[in-house]
Amino acid sequence: MSRDDFAIKNGFINYEEMLFNSIRIVYDHGISFFTTTIHNDGWLAWIDERPEQVIGIFETFEKAHEQLFYIFAEKEFEQLRTQDFEHLC
Repeated sequence: MSRDDFAIKNGFINYEEMLFNSIRIVYDHGISFFTTTIHNDGWLAWIDERPEQVIGIFETFEKAHEQLFYIFAEKEFEQLRTQDFEHLC
């Protein structure tokens, strides 16, 4: 799925419009974690990777924000564990 198709699927004209209506929560190593209000349906939490990953739709910005931080922290923890393990070998 192209980025424009992803945006259209979520109710936007194109990817640029979707980004304009999004709030970046975390930026790490070229990957952005966004939340976007989607036309009275709530807040879409998503990760800007190829392909884009939808985390979920939440009733409030705060819930979407919290979930994105949780996913980010989980990825960071896993990366640290992998690095520590490789260091021990």
